Amino acid sequence: MEPRKIAISIVLCGVVTFALRVGTFGQQPPVPESDLVAILKSDAPKGDKALACKKLAVFGTAQAVPVLAPLLADPELASWARIALEAIPDPACDAALREAAGKLDGRLAVGVINSIGVRRDPQAIEVLTQRLGDNDVDVAAAAAVALGRIGGEKAIAALRSALKHTSPIVRNAAAEGLLSCADRYLGEGNAAAAQQLYDLVRSADVPKPRRVEATRGAILARGVDGLSLLVEQLKSNDKDLVAIALSTAREIKGPAVAQALVAELGPIAAAPQQRPPVLVIKSARYGAGDRWVDVTEALRAAVRNNSLQVEASNSLAGDPAPGVVKELQIVYSLGDQEFSLRVKEGEMIRLGEGGKPADPRQAAILEALADIGDPAGIATIVKAAQEADWALRLVAVRLLGRLGDASAVPVLVSAATEGGELAQAAAESLVQLAGQGVDEAILKSLQSAQGPQRVVLLQAAGERLLGAALPTALADMNSDDPTVRTAAIRALGMIVPLEQLDVLIARLLKPVDDQDFQTVREALTIACSRMPELDAAAAKLMAVWPKASTRVRIAIVEILGTMGGQAALRGLAQAARDSEDEVQDAVTRVLGEWMSADAAPVLLDLARTGNPRYRIRALRGYIRIARQLDVPLNDRIAMCRNALAIAQRPEEKRLVLEVLRRYPTAEGLQLSVAQLAVPELKAEAAETAVQIAEKLPASDAAIVAKAMDQVIQAAPAAEILQRAQVLRQRTRQ
Repeated sequence: MEPRKIAISIVLCGVVTFALRVGTFGQQPPVPESDLVAILKSDAPKGDKALACKKLAVFGTAQAVPVLAPLLADPELASWARIALEAIPDPACDAALREAAGKLDGRLAVGVINSIGVRRDPQAIEVLTQRLGDNDVDVAAAAAVALGRIGGEKAIAALRSALKHTSPIVRNAAAEGLLSCADRYLGEGNAAAAQQLYDLVRSADVPKPRRVEATRGAILARGVDGLSLLVEQLKSNDKDLVAIALSTAREIKGPAVAQALVAELGPIAAAPQQRPPVLVIKSARYGAGDRWVDVTEALRAAVRNNSLQVEASNSLAGDPAPGVVKELQIVYSLGDQEFSLRVKEGEMIRLGEGGKPADPRQAAILEALADIGDPAGIATIVKAAQEADWALRLVAVRLLGRLGDASAVPVLVSAATEGGELAQAAAESLVQLAGQGVDEAILKSLQSAQGPQRVVLLQAAGERLLGAALPTALADMNSDDPTVRTAAIRALGMIVPLEQLDVLIARLLKPVDDQDFQTVREALTIACSRMPELDAAAAKLMAVWPKASTRVRIAIVEILGTMGGQAALRGLAQAARDSEDEVQDAVTRVLGEWMSADAAPVLLDLARTGNPRYRIRALRGYIRIARQLDVPLNDRIAMCRNALAIAQRPEEKRLVLEVLRRYPTAEGLQLSVAQLAVPELKAEAAETAVQIAEKLPASDAAIVAKAMDQVIQAAPAAEILQRAQVLRQRTRQ
């Protein structure tokens, strides 16, 4: 058995023992110990004996030890006996385990030694020391780990000798045992003794993981004086020693540690370098025809190391145009040049040119400084975000998002105007900043910022839901700078209250240009969907319907579709009667995707009396509600009846039959049988009727019998006919 597995085994045994004492058995009525002992003495099956041992772990006393001890030599019951002996709080258990440890060999000896380690029996040190010299290295390794759990001068002396063992397995276990002793010393406040043991293991011929663990302990045991040892590891070329130094620095924390890390970071000022042209995603959309989804932010977030690799697929934004081959349209800049391209669905595109990655050592130190949180470390991260090379700046900018305060605002705003992945990371960090005074700093900066910086701040104000930025955003939506104007409108979408929603609605009616219209529509969609008073927002949208253009009416329809609610549904019902064909097209499309059953009456009405061009779409939307949404069973069957009554084509009737199969009822059976008269549906109707009949209770036998007679008369396929005959025969019994 490997030494690390031995240690894990010891821990797991302890966990099992504890669980047995306080867990399920501990909540059951006591089992007479004499009954359990009797089972162990009898010829009962070993499974029964194992269960008795398990219960003795909860209810056993010293009286059970004489019967448990012999089982330690039984390969099938030894582990069960040890579970009980580990748990029973009596010295007799220790004596039994010690005796067995001196006699048993192989895996049985390893198991007993593990149990001694769990109980930490100091009287077992002698027998464990003897087993350290065992020819079986697994036994010797188990003894070393157990000695470490017991601790004390005698155990430490034995483990020191074992560090010179010829077997690397035993040396590894001895190191583990010594580390356990050192950890105990450190916990007790005896740092000098702990340091001595850690240093011993660090210099021993043991596997690297033990030496790395010892290095951590040696740093902690030295206290303030351990900083020099920590720094020594930071200078190492061994990445494991660097990693343990940084994790230990996080444990110690404090100004001295932060200053030591800052000193080891080295110069962070950017050296002259050839930087690749920055990749900036200007805009991106995915879809086809008149069904598009803006995926600009998704692509910006996917830029990594100044490059983008992405597939044009539904993973970008769902499926905006089902059943149609879509494409991804991207406008991007690379350095001073701007490009646009179209990528067909299923194709992969790669843009940009990766730069040199950040120095891993410097990046790791910055992350440690961020976790320590000392002001000196934070100041260094701020400096790196401003002055380091591009790759390290990116690391620092991301760190500022989780630890920065108001002082980080100008740094992040500046970085967010530089484009590419750095700008995206800075914008995200600006939104994440949680330190004191951040909101106030953003609002103050907005008062004087111009151009790209104003755009960044407006975006941050919106994402942070800063209602106090409302006056600025309202003013900036009329800016001469189109980028500022767009940022202000988007911010309003996130912060405008219901009382001033009319400002965005008015802008939708009279946009500056087509791009302005699209931005306002997106902002209104966000604003209306987040309003606590959805019905009031829907009413405001419908109030401008009479004077709205066709384009605006379609936008209102799509916004109502994202909102939901009764007022939105009433608005769509009104819009469905619009004289414009394009508006009716949009309404039936939106209602067909409505996610609550309250749209059913509107769809049914449109399927009956609406524009003939869109009746089938309305009917399919109505059937979709019956098939997919949460509707009472009686209402669902009534919807199927209504749909069959107005369906003109076999395609829609087949959809209804599918619903009836999903939700079998006697009435649904009768509706299915009625479709046997439709030649194109005879096969589906017969199969549906049989499937439903097979699931109905015996109380519906008369209805099933009549229906199966009709199915048999229709002479369906042989397999369906046979099933129908079986059902008919069953009803006669």
